[in-house]
Amino acid sequence: DDGEVVTAAASEIDIIPPKKSDKIKIINGEQRGGTGKLIGIDGADGIVKMDETLDIKILDMSNLAKLA
Repeated sequence: DDGEVVTAAASEIDIIPPKKSDKIKIINGEQRGGTGKLIGIDGADGIVKMDETLDIKILDMSNLAKLA
């Protein structure tokens, strides 16, 4: 990673649903912008261990995207 910043329109981005153990970014809701690890999935809910605080959060899977 060379730290290059790339700007893209929303129409140019594909949001990939995360799978268990993936690094994620929260794309909607109160925690938007946060990152963490998806440690489990319960129906439509994702169980996320947040990077910054190490808190466990239960978030709607539709608000989560896989980080590359």
